[in-house]
Amino acid sequence: MVEVIILSESERSDLLAGCGEVNELLTWLDALDSRPGLKDLAQKLESIQIHPDSVRNHIGYAEAGYRRNIIKKTENYEMVLIAWKAGQDTPIHDHTGSDCAFHIIEGESTETVYELNDSGLAVPVEQRIYLPGTVCAASEPDIHRISNDTDGNLINLHIYCPPLKGFGIYQAA
Repeated sequence: MVEVIILSESERSDLLAGCGEVNELLTWLDALDSRPGLKDLAQKLESIQIHPDSVRNHIGYAEAGYRRNIIKKTENYEMVLIAWKAGQDTPIHDHTGSDCAFHIIEGESTETVYELNDSGLAVPVEQRIYLPGTVCAASEPDIHRISNDTDGNLINLHIYCPPLKGFGIYQAA
């Protein structure tokens, strides 16, 4: 399953000192007085380049499942570095009430998009591969699974607006 770690103040400070792009994103997000639009969020993520070395020492990986390394969470957004080892994936899920955009920092991210059949089971309808530097922006009610189908590690920077309060989990058809 998922392992969740909240970066301490000192861990976050160390990350931000070594990764100006993440610091720039936080400054932008903190200056907003409401939830940013998905288009603005995607454009902001597309405008940055994060070097993998600047985040690797500040995150960890789960032995099973994947790890959510939470950088910051406010009432308007949640910023998370999500790390997968080879072969790890999320369950099939949605982001009930939240938009999600993510930037691929390292590795190859596979997004499988699903639709529900008449029995309420998730049927795959599309698969997308994202390489380092690319952005995926998913609005509610997208149902998808993110996976690392390679032999290497995968690191994505995710921003949820507003923060995830819950999500639906779906069974595959």
